[in-house]
Amino acid sequence: MTSRKSDIVLFDDQCKKCNRWADFIRRRNKESRITLIGQNSPEGEEIMKAIPRRLIGHDSVFLISRRGEWYSKSAAIWRVCGKLRFPWPLASSMALVPSPIRDYFYDVYARMRK
Repeated sequence: MTSRKSDIVLFDDQCKKCNRWADFIRRRNKESRITLIGQNSPEGEEIMKAIPRRLIGHDSVFLISRRGEWYSKSAAIWRVCGKLRFPWPLASSMALVPSPIRDYFYDVYARMRK
């Protein structure tokens, strides 16, 4: 796997809610531990070509770790929170909730995002 300086968050840069989420991350990511890239940008489209087969068809935000691991939906959201400045890492404890439950609520919210 490839190693890089920061994790990458791929977000839908044509979605107002997703852009607000990206702005939220920017304001709380002072150490540059996360690189934000729009999925529809040339760089984002190139990265999306490497999406793992298990995530194809996911309409989601994606987190790609420095080691190259891909996360989507609620798994991506709560891992991102863990990388932001205090108190947001506390929210990453939501990862203790089983993923089918977390992803159900992610999907409900995502249906309202456009």
